[in-house]
Amino acid sequence: MPVPSHEELLREIKESSQRGNLCSQIVVDVGLRHLGLERPDVVRAMAGLVGAQGLMGATCGSLTAAACLIASASQGKIDDGRMYMLVQELEERFKEELLANYPGSHCDDILEADPGRLPTEVCPPIIAGAIRIALELLEGEGLEVS
Repeated sequence: MPVPSHEELLREIKESSQRGNLCSQIVVDVGLRHLGLERPDVVRAMAGLVGAQGLMGATCGSLTAAACLIASASQGKIDDGRMYMLVQELEERFKEELLANYPGSHCDDILEADPGRLPTEVCPPIIAGAIRIALELLEGEGLEVS
């Protein structure tokens, strides 16, 4: 089954947010659900990446969480060397496809690029893109996405 559409991902992001999840948690929550996995412990652990490592403004939590999604989903299915290559491809695509209009991949770079917009306006398309890229990469490795 194909990777969900951008609109579907945005709807699921909103639902996950309403369950109390934030950026990095949403990536893993929605991504694992599309892989037929439920791992509330992993979703909870992603709280450490919210707001770019504890609201410190470091690397975007959506990017780092998407890397964790790939690592978690590939466990026992994709060898570690290949998984690391997927994470590298994720970062390259994330920067090319999602951050073309931003000065960098740090949370602050993204949010401060348009200070007139709230994170709830800026982040959902980036979160959706991170999920999409991770699922496309995993699907390309033969993992079933629904």
